[in-house]
Amino acid sequence: MTRLLAVSVRCADLKDRKARYLYGHDGRGIGAVSVHPAGTYFAVAEKGNSPNVYIYEYPSLRLYRICRKGTEKTYSDVNFSHDGRKLATVGAHPDFLLTVWDWTNERIILRSKAFSQEVYNARFSPVDDGFLTSSGTGHIRFWRMAGTFTGLKLQGAIGKFGKIELSDICAFAQLPDGKVLTGSENGSLLLWEGNFIKCEIATSGGARPHNGNITALKLDRDAGHFVSGGDDGRLCWWSFKDIDLAEVDDDTPQFVLVRAGGVCG
Repeated sequence: MTRLLAVSVRCADLKDRKARYLYGHDGRGIGAVSVHPAGTYFAVAEKGNSPNVYIYEYPSLRLYRICRKGTEKTYSDVNFSHDGRKLATVGAHPDFLLTVWDWTNERIILRSKAFSQEVYNARFSPVDDGFLTSSGTGHIRFWRMAGTFTGLKLQGAIGKFGKIELSDICAFAQLPDGKVLTGSENGSLLLWEGNFIKCEIATSGGARPHNGNITALKLDRDAGHFVSGGDDGRLCWWSFKDIDLAEVDDDTPQFVLVRAGGVCG
């Protein structure tokens, strides 16, 4: 009997420059991959009819756990919590389900419809796994796991763009105090506090940080900066401290920030 091997996950050892491959189980490819914070496991979220999330040990590559029935057709993202105890997945069309897992026991803790359109990302807070952020087509959403009279629930607050043009949010970075820095389609950096935009980040002369969609955004706390990348082919570095302390008023709605560095790709 021949099994269809749609796509594979490539595990590369940078020291000896050798690679090993794991092939998909569910027939239609790999939707997303996430590495456990300890580096001892990784999750492979697949595509197919009622696909699974497969958790492998590393470096043995032994299949360790299987999380089932998290979406109908495909996963668009998968991520471990900062302490590695929970796992978050997002399904693509048609269900767009956000699911929080107790992955070691292969058990769903909570789930909710994340949005009515595509969701690109879902991340736990870097300091509290009771909070998550998700983003995608025309939206960002801020979630918390809250105790109610009927038990634990996922409660999501949609981000309010206000006077800022509505945008797809392809990338975001979470600050330790709960604020979130996001990119946008027009190249702006937006700093969110709660579910409202605190300020729009601009460079000298009011220019946008990027010329076009910002597709990558990462916080490096140790180095003290954010790194952003976009469709303009540039990587730019921004001071974490300056953005964290950014304040604006009605007369100056933009926060002007000097780029710490940049490289043209």
